[in-house]
Amino acid sequence: MRRIERAPLPEPGELRKLVCSAADQIHAGGKIVDADAQGLTGVDIIMTDEDGSAILVDLISDDVRMVPTRAYEHLDWLAENRRLFMRAYSGDGLVGADAPLLVFVAPRFPSTVVRAVSGMSDVCVRLVRAEQLLVDGEPELLLETVALTQTDSVSAAVVRRAPELNGGTESQFEAGIESESVRTLFTLFRSGVDGLDGRISAGDVDGVLHFALEGMRLATVAVSPGSFTVSTGDPVMNPIVVSDRVSLERALNAVISFFVREGRAREVGDGGNGGADGGANELSREEHAELRRIWDDGIPGRAGS
Repeated sequence: MRRIERAPLPEPGELRKLVCSAADQIHAGGKIVDADAQGLTGVDIIMTDEDGSAILVDLISDDVRMVPTRAYEHLDWLAENRRLFMRAYSGDGLVGADAPLLVFVAPRFPSTVVRAVSGMSDVCVRLVRAEQLLVDGEPELLLETVALTQTDSVSAAVVRRAPELNGGTESQFEAGIESESVRTLFTLFRSGVDGLDGRISAGDVDGVLHFALEGMRLATVAVSPGSFTVSTGDPVMNPIVVSDRVSLERALNAVISFFVREGRAREVGDGGNGGADGGANELSREEHAELRRIWDDGIPGRAGS
């Protein structure tokens, strides 16, 4: 019969090793890219999910009540060091740092911390309770994700602005979405896509919304009661189901990335002069350069290209 007994969590270095060995319990399919990050704000481990998005793991060894504050400190640190961060880890498959998942690991979380984190709609946080067991004298780490109180994924202020962004009316297409917060997410998505280029048209065909640019399919959107699904014109890109802020950002990034790539291809095909007819609606060479400059900052592995 195996002997099992509880034990205090080990010292930080050993705890990091145990957490890294249990990376799949932190995030299913997650991969370690830096097992000893030593971030200035307390980030201990850097991981990436199956889509290449950043996961920052903070092993709490002091006041757990500071978790909400530390979350914003981590985001500020990442924003200030984003370019260096992407250069350091893009070779390990980390390709997105705009909406990182922040994971805090501690022996326990007071109910006040859980309530505070549950109300943080502008940041994605996961609380993980850790316990160490000795099984026949060998350490084994148990990790349990703390359930957060369900809150709206979109702030009340944004919900109030949704009718304004949508021209004051709700289309029949949007009526298929029963969740108010998801309807707001859709409004923000449509506003973001429309803002890319004045020539982009949108049309509802058989319950699917098509965004097109001069005959090129930019994206299609299908709705369900609790989410909407975005597919870009890129045949190798998997559809993205949008139901919260993080998935909305992924969907918008995918559409923008496809839009920029197609714009580059057309620019090269036109000899870089913005089109053979030089129409007034074409972006100028300077506008293309500015768009590339802005977007390239968010694409790793392009430095010096």
